[in-house]
Amino acid sequence: MRTHKLKVTISADHQLAVRLPDDFPLGPAEVIIQAEFLGEQSIVKLAGVLTPKAPPSSLEDPIAEALQALRRERQQRAETHMTEVEGQEDS
Repeated sequence: MRTHKLKVTISADHQLAVRLPDDFPLGPAEVIIQAEFLGEQSIVKLAGVLTPKAPPSSLEDPIAEALQALRRERQQRAETHMTEVEGQEDS
């Protein structure tokens, strides 16, 4: 199998002409046109991972709920630690 890749711009008349190299094999072939549609797609970086769209709200997302629980736990630990440190300073 031989592949030839071209970058093209689709014009207003939606027609495309392709010229293949002279050494490209003759016979049956398959043509696939793949376009990037940037109108709907947005990329969001979440925890170092790229995702094609924004994550759902925490009401619908169990990972977001788990992260929120971890944040609450971390905040409680920080508050407990600060209380302990303040108590030691008073002694």
